[in-house]
Amino acid sequence: TNEQALRRLPLLTEINIYIFTLTFAILHVVLQPTGLEPIVASVCFGNLFGLILPYLAIIASFVHIFIRPCLEFCLYAGAYESIVLEYKYVWIVCVLLINMAVAITDTSHRAVEGADYRYNRSRYLDDAAGKFWDSCEDYITTTVVPWKENATLDPKRQYIFACHPHGIHCTPLGQFHCKGTPFDKRFPGICDNKLSGLAASIVFKLPGVREFFLSLNYIDASRNVVEDALEAHRSLFICTGSGEESLLTKRGEDVLVLSRRRGFIRMALMYGCDIVPIFGIGNSDLFATYSWAMGARMWMQKKLHISIPIFHGRYLTPLPYKVPIQVLVGEPLKVPEPKVRGEKPDDATVDSYLKKYIERVKDMHKQHTTDRKLTIR
Repeated sequence: TNEQALRRLPLLTEINIYIFTLTFAILHVVLQPTGLEPIVASVCFGNLFGLILPYLAIIASFVHIFIRPCLEFCLYAGAYESIVLEYKYVWIVCVLLINMAVAITDTSHRAVEGADYRYNRSRYLDDAAGKFWDSCEDYITTTVVPWKENATLDPKRQYIFACHPHGIHCTPLGQFHCKGTPFDKRFPGICDNKLSGLAASIVFKLPGVREFFLSLNYIDASRNVVEDALEAHRSLFICTGSGEESLLTKRGEDVLVLSRRRGFIRMALMYGCDIVPIFGIGNSDLFATYSWAMGARMWMQKKLHISIPIFHGRYLTPLPYKVPIQVLVGEPLKVPEPKVRGEKPDDATVDSYLKKYIERVKDMHKQHTTDRKLTIR
């Protein structure tokens, strides 16, 4: 992606992204020779929605390493202890509040143009940080399985890639973040060609988490932003089950919230986008989950759009269980070109295509599994 064409982000967000990039690059350099890099990267992946905690730790380390000598050189010996450490809770809270203010007021996640992968892998720092995340593949092996051996996807077509199941983290979404993924190698020309992911609005309001998503090619999943993206001839990838499906995750079973999800079908029909089913076999098995207080948590998800799954990985940590994942790529469900681009189809047509899509997902799952139950709600 041309760096000059990327969407503009707030200065603080750019600084935070650089801090994370530097941290992940250092972790790569330090951990890669030890063989621990895949494990640490996988722990970071498992703790994705808790990035605010390591972010604050990184800021504190930065202050200790760089600010301390500056204060003691410019002011007096002991200035660090008497100024920084004495008021550590004050400035930590201030850093958090400033980040929250930016997260609440920023609208860059609604910008469609330039919503692309921000890392330039020709630069050492970006490449080292990218290799840190790439090492997850050495812990959680991912293989892409197309619907037939000689399957192809035309890069000139506009698609909606519908990913299932959500799991705790929707691992199949990672196949669409950038060039070089197993999906990109199998279907070249898709990942670097006006492709954006959809994420819930709340994701972009969480300090630490929002930087992760904004450094990738994600935009807000609200309807008007989606319409803007499709009008701009962007392809989209989305986990259709959203947070509700995450709460229903069970090991050994694939639970999809799909029977009432008409939105992505309607959008596909409005803009003539073929729908490609993506299914991650094994994604539901990465973490153990619990149904404690499910009623209250489901109420929060439906009313407040906040999902709080209760889960853990190996040794009661965020380290995922070591489960290989098969990313099934189904044959695209062809939709007709609309007479007027952006015109809403009637409900009967939407329901008809949703039924066709569900049958295609069922067939794909049945073809590649023998001992996994598929539940569609």
